[in-house]
Amino acid sequence: MARSPIRFFALFNHFMVWVSAVIVMGIVSYFLSKFGALANRRTHIVYQETIAVLTVAIWTVGMLLPLVGRYGGHMWPVNLIFSYLWLTSFIFSAQDWARQRCYYSDFFGKCSLKKTVIAFNFFAFFFLLINALVEAYMYRSHRAEREGTGTLHHAKRPGTAETAETTHSAAPVAPAARGVAEPATTTV
Repeated sequence: MARSPIRFFALFNHFMVWVSAVIVMGIVSYFLSKFGALANRRTHIVYQETIAVLTVAIWTVGMLLPLVGRYGGHMWPVNLIFSYLWLTSFIFSAQDWARQRCYYSDFFGKCSLKKTVIAFNFFAFFFLLINALVEAYMYRSHRAEREGTGTLHHAKRPGTAETAETTHSAAPVAPAARGVAEPATTTV
């Protein structure tokens, strides 16, 4: 699995998440610097900036992980958590700036920038959600390879019909060999 196409798909998703976060971080930082007092009172824009900065910080390193041979998709829980954080950011931006609210809300117009933030909030959410699935698959494959099974099938649990004793035992043992007395037989 070291050079599998799934790793390159994960790398592409990581890169797209990072690019989306950088774009959102740049535009929201512009809003915060240009309209500081007005923007700082808005919790939605501060939330968006915080999530974008955290994502850029984590995915600057995490983006390169699929290239490491021993990496087995261990970031899938982080991808899943951040996908929901970005979904919340998308909802906040859509509530604040979609449709006619764009012209009459804070930051005095700038609708093209606001719609860009909405779009890249959605892109970040989408690529994080896809990457959570891809990395969960990588994690499962990595575990199967590490355990030596090489397959993605679940191992049988003890106590089920196919345990080690029943599938790998030799021919049935005669009752006399087990120490059980055989009943006497009569011939007529």
